[in-house]
Amino acid sequence: MDQIDQLLTLYDRREISRRDLLGAFAVLSVAPERRRVQQPAAQGRTLNHVSLGVTDLKRSTDFYDALLELPVRDRGSDYCEYRLANGFLGLYQDTDMKRGLDHLAIGVEHYDAKAALQSVRRALPNAPARLAFEDQVYVTDPDGAQIQLCDVGYKR
Repeated sequence: MDQIDQLLTLYDRREISRRDLLGAFAVLSVAPERRRVQQPAAQGRTLNHVSLGVTDLKRSTDFYDALLELPVRDRGSDYCEYRLANGFLGLYQDTDMKRGLDHLAIGVEHYDAKAALQSVRRALPNAPARLAFEDQVYVTDPDGAQIQLCDVGYKR
């Protein structure tokens, strides 16, 4: 309905002709309706965390300490997690992790990992998806980014 109102406003302002208006109505009447074919795999609610793979943890923590005033959520010999208002930023010196952005985690309400994995596989049959640590689902987007689904309260 918004498109029709916009077209009528343009016509009333004499910014489009009657012929243009009628042509646009004809296009709208045959344009395919945008609709979701199926339900999404999950209902995302929060950006839970962002995980960065780093080559030198001290150098990276020095950088983030100088850049941002963030309290430390947790720290170990090979990681540092900074607390954010509704999540955290994690730095991990792990040889198995991708350098730079490794993954981002989306918090899902009413989360059940095994059910979420099945939903992801149904909704995105061509996207690689796996269960990790019994409570996290990882799926790869079309450009190779890793998306982690987790409970909204994960590591809060």
